[in-house]
Amino acid sequence: MSFTDDDTRFMGHDLHPYPAKFIPQLPGTFVSLLSSRGELIFDPFGGSGTTALESIRLGRRAVSVDANPMAALIGKVKTARVDPESAAKLHLLHGALKGLLDHLPTNPSELAEKYGSYAPVIANCEKWFADSAFGELAHIKFRISRLDSEIASNIALLALSRTVLSASFQDSETRYKSVPRDVPIGETTRRYVKEFESVMKSVAQNAPATRYGISRFITSDVRHLQSSDLLDNSVDLIVTSPPYGNATDYHLYHRFRLLWLGFDPIALGKIEIGSHLKHQREASGFESYFSDMVQAVSGMSRVLKHGRYAVLVIGDSVYNGEKFDTARLLADKASELGFEANCVIDRALHKTKRSFSIAGRRAASESILILRKAAHKTSVLLHSPPYKMWPYEMKLREGELPITKNREAVTQATLKRSMDIAGLLKARQLVFTHKIEYPNGLQEPTWQAILENGTAANPVYRKDPKYVTHGLHIYKGKFYPQLAKGLINQLALEPGAKILDPFCGSGTTLLEGHLNGYATYGCDLNPLASLIARAKTQIIEVDPDLVTEVVSAVLDTIENPPADFPVNLEQFPEECLEEIARWFATPIAQKLNWLLAVIRSGSDGTVREFLEVIFSSIVRDVSQQEPTDLRIRYRKELLEDADVLGLFKAQLSLQFERIEKFWKIRGYAPHQFLSTHATYGDNRLTETYDALGLSDDSVDLVLTSPPYAMALPYIDTDRLSLLTLFGMSGTERRPLEHSLTGSREINTKTRRTLEEDFLHSEELPPECRNFVRGLHEAIIASPESGFRKINMPALVHRFLKDMDAVLRQIYRLCKSGAEAMIVIGDSKMTVDGTDIRIPTTDLIEIIAISHGFNALDRIDISVTTENYLHIKNAITENVVLRLKK
Repeated sequence: MSFTDDDTRFMGHDLHPYPAKFIPQLPGTFVSLLSSRGELIFDPFGGSGTTALESIRLGRRAVSVDANPMAALIGKVKTARVDPESAAKLHLLHGALKGLLDHLPTNPSELAEKYGSYAPVIANCEKWFADSAFGELAHIKFRISRLDSEIASNIALLALSRTVLSASFQDSETRYKSVPRDVPIGETTRRYVKEFESVMKSVAQNAPATRYGISRFITSDVRHLQSSDLLDNSVDLIVTSPPYGNATDYHLYHRFRLLWLGFDPIALGKIEIGSHLKHQREASGFESYFSDMVQAVSGMSRVLKHGRYAVLVIGDSVYNGEKFDTARLLADKASELGFEANCVIDRALHKTKRSFSIAGRRAASESILILRKAAHKTSVLLHSPPYKMWPYEMKLREGELPITKNREAVTQATLKRSMDIAGLLKARQLVFTHKIEYPNGLQEPTWQAILENGTAANPVYRKDPKYVTHGLHIYKGKFYPQLAKGLINQLALEPGAKILDPFCGSGTTLLEGHLNGYATYGCDLNPLASLIARAKTQIIEVDPDLVTEVVSAVLDTIENPPADFPVNLEQFPEECLEEIARWFATPIAQKLNWLLAVIRSGSDGTVREFLEVIFSSIVRDVSQQEPTDLRIRYRKELLEDADVLGLFKAQLSLQFERIEKFWKIRGYAPHQFLSTHATYGDNRLTETYDALGLSDDSVDLVLTSPPYAMALPYIDTDRLSLLTLFGMSGTERRPLEHSLTGSREINTKTRRTLEEDFLHSEELPPECRNFVRGLHEAIIASPESGFRKINMPALVHRFLKDMDAVLRQIYRLCKSGAEAMIVIGDSKMTVDGTDIRIPTTDLIEIIAISHGFNALDRIDISVTTENYLHIKNAITENVVLRLKK
């Protein structure tokens, strides 16, 4: 763990001088090894925020405490998220100071007299600052005081802090001696501008990793940390580097910086642990320092969860020439402080690192003390979501909890569990549990609760099926995300497992898998479906700056549309213009054309697909097609015009708001986000899965909801999006409709071919053949059978053949022992006044068994029907077929 050749300045770790800080590789290593993503990391001697920054970079949350107020300022800037308004204020400050360089007063004391009230009181000021430097620093402080943004003020103040010492007469960072020199007018302001630019550059470079990191920086004495700052048993890991005894004086090192920032170095000196000056002043020895450290470690034990670790990087202390092994002495005290195990790792210390003190009191090595708080099971209450659950959801909730022992119901909504560390980590990923309550009253929301309702600081308690990008585009017949996650949670999948949805539709399974730490793969023969699935899973992983920039540019453009929209509809193929004229009023078609041109000229890749999906989501609402009708019927009152741009703007703003909300909470995620692959392709063909990068025996779970037999006319529903977005005319859509699994569309020639097949072929299992033949005989014998009923046996046979081909592929791809979960339901039809059930579920299970799957218990689920005009034959009860290879 020497890391002698590693870069220790990456990601702004060198943003501001700070004495005796430890290298970022140390906290980075221990945070990675001893915690999970989304957990809370605590540094009680936060210093310049090294642990906090590393924690955020690694997908954790951070709390950093230090008695030195400089520490909080540095940490906040290191992890800053600069909003556009604050950035604009900072650019104005930079421009103003740069512009004034050639217009500063020639009298060095003029600025000091004018802005002296903004300067601190410094004893023997003339010994430490030239009049020119003092006046210009006061003027800069005045400018900063006018900023009304906290983050802008913090960044500007940190640049001031970086300027102060070099503008003074102090000899160096490590030598507290006055060396007067000539300071020309303008030198200090120029230096500030340079430091300001350096800070801004560092913040910008850090932004992708820190912009939405979750951190708190507290100025407090760790020996007296209040429960209001950190509750008992609330921290998942401690990584810290306490001050070495008799080695450094932080209040002296930062004296002038503290004064110019409005803080009191004398007050800091009185509470500083390990201060050399305090040792001299009070004639105190190692015992005083060690007593402070014991008190600090006792506080760490209070806030650390049971069974979790505290890592202290600490050096030997030298007092009056005698060396004390601080780490091992603290280890000896560990059991008295609530820790059950400890170990000490010695680490060689480079002679130029960690201290600028004289050799007589400088440590030559440091130790890594690792403590583990006594582990025992914790009795917690698991609270259900704050909304009423369906009976099947309650059953899924039971299935999510892997251990059934030691569990009792306190109320119908609350379960009492005794859980170890592994169980508590698992509990964070539950979907039908929204809060984990500890004995001390601490309540931690689960990842699902945060996704739906935000953080505990701002809860909105409701059932939300549209969180993140789930509501990006309406898609008929999709199953809701909580169900998808609940089904995934029935299995003990390893992090990074591969989940496949061969009927991915709008990407519900893919997004849920992605949000919960799995690699997901999907395909669909509907090009709009695969587009939605790609957009909703990939847009949240694009650089937020890029998404924000493009979305802002598009919104600004549509705020100022042309007085007259172009008449030429160049975004639509010529062969589609006649159909567009039938289904869109001319003014609407012109607006849609212009909007598409804006999207396509100003974006590319995933961002463009995201904008095109937003475009698709409003198309039907501005068309002449009846919005509530699944079939192709005109409105009773045709539209003459519509607010196309207003609808698009509202939808884009809403979806961007949801994405930004996700960015702000992703630091709570208990896992890494892995890649998602969604493609337009035929799920019956091997080459589709080859294109996804899947091979035999590679999939851990298949979770899918196929189109139910003759249930929904997907292409009819999406026809206007396919027409306007993909340029697919009716001629091109017809074969696509016919090729979809579960399609109702069939011509006479195809029907007869299929009839010949099911009457004579032995390809499908006998139960399937017998059902289709019996249905065929009943319909032929009925004098009331019209063409739709006559088509039904052929349609059912085609559906079963398609499912046979898909199940063959699924079996090939699944690992041994993997499950395939298929959300499916039966349908029905009437022949001679008698309802005939089409047992889709049973027949698919039989086909699956014929390919080698074992049938497990089914999960009965129920759904609600949407407000369609034609729901007479809608399926209101579903099951989840569980099949195991």
